[in-house]
Amino acid sequence: MRANRLRALLAGALLVAASAAAGQRGAGPQAPAAPANARAAAPVDLTGYWVSIVTEDWIERMSPDSPPSGTGGRDAADRAAAGRGRGAAPPPANADPCRVYGAGGSMRVPGRLNITWADDNTLKVDMDAGTQTRLFRFGQVPAPTQRTLQGHSVATWDTGAAGRGGFGGRGGAPAATPRWGQLRVVTTNTTGGYLLSSRNTYSGDAVITEYFMPHSDFGVDYMTVMTSIEDGGNPRLVSSTFKKEPNGSKFKPTGCDVVR
Repeated sequence: MRANRLRALLAGALLVAASAAAGQRGAGPQAPAAPANARAAAPVDLTGYWVSIVTEDWIERMSPDSPPSGTGGRDAADRAAAGRGRGAAPPPANADPCRVYGAGGSMRVPGRLNITWADDNTLKVDMDAGTQTRLFRFGQVPAPTQRTLQGHSVATWDTGAAGRGGFGGRGGAPAATPRWGQLRVVTTNTTGGYLLSSRNTYSGDAVITEYFMPHSDFGVDYMTVMTSIEDGGNPRLVSSTFKKEPNGSKFKPTGCDVVR
């Protein structure tokens, strides 16, 4: 009995050793190499030109005095501009018209976006409404001491793969190829701003969390941006939808001429 047990243990040890040797020779499965940077790791492609599709809060976003008179975007944007020509109410005397284009409200202003990679770990979002630029930085990037209109934005990729719940394999198995992906952006260090109206504001202490979620319907590419603004009390939740355009022929920066 004891001899049989020793033979079984020896056979098991030889099998483990043989498997290890095979793995060293490249015969076994190899774990995929980690992506070198955020661009290589991207589960979805958000680059290109996008135009606002105003399906949420139409009255607030398209009314003549939102954004303040003299500033505004284009296209879904174009209708808003037409509305501002019909007796648009002027902004308050002490209002900074550029603050409606801050990080908390910029996605809500009807207009166009141009999303590109500034470098392998920085997504750049140019907005024609207000002529603003946002930078989404991946990795451990220290926040600047000076507050700005667009603040400091830290980005991460969220992905889901095959398996129960869509978040990876079971029992420690490697995650399958992602079935979906989205971009999460957390912004702080802003100077505060308006949410389309000077009567609805957020402070420089606000934490702005955004989820950029691409999706397609009937062959058309869309992107919905879900935004949560935490500034004391209950967070404010809004969403904005964009449709992808074939090129930048309609991208025309306009509006706010002061960037703070």
